[in-house]
Amino acid sequence: MKHLLTTLLTTLTLTFTTGCSAISSKYHVTVDAITAPNLIVTPSTYKLKALKKDVDSNGLRFQQYAKTLTKILHEKGYLKTMQGETAKQTIYFDYGIEKVKEEKHTYVEPTVSFHFGFGFPHGAFYLAPFGYYDPFYDPIYYGTPYYHSTTTNYYNRYVTILAKDQFSKELWRVDISSVGESKNLRKIIPLLIEASKPYLGTTTKEPVELVVKEKNLIDT
Repeated sequence: MKHLLTTLLTTLTLTFTTGCSAISSKYHVTVDAITAPNLIVTPSTYKLKALKKDVDSNGLRFQQYAKTLTKILHEKGYLKTMQGETAKQTIYFDYGIEKVKEEKHTYVEPTVSFHFGFGFPHGAFYLAPFGYYDPFYDPIYYGTPYYHSTTTNYYNRYVTILAKDQFSKELWRVDISSVGESKNLRKIIPLLIEASKPYLGTTTKEPVELVVKEKNLIDT
């Protein structure tokens, strides 16, 4: 009994002392990049377009993500052309989310009751109607376990960046993805775009696995 109370107090202490801490979310990211054979990629002028025809490139969400991509391309030496100007490359951009799997989990929770008696030398009457209690036994009643289940959905959050020349020939492509429970694209897509920076215009021999840490996230 003493050991059990000590364990409960320790658990409560940890809960209250760690309930608010600066913890950054981490995302497992896969990057797959490829360039055209015998091509030396050099930064040039470009214009940005949506990869899919049904995506509104003037939409607020697309423009938000495109702003992050434009920043990355500028840091790599690419120059975005103004409307009406001729660009050497057209860089197509796509992003999205798709459900990839569903997992069901079943949990078992024991039903535990504490009973307190009063005043008999070899037995006490419980305050709960469970009869008499012998002080040589632990005053804890274990009832029927409680079963409950939850379903966890996993989603593939992805970004595709594809560059073509003036003749619509593909020059290079980068695919970035991350599988997880969150559907918050406004948080995840910019992180995927930033993860692509070292791989723009390169070829990876095989998909590269990264861990991307979210910045300035306070988990309370």
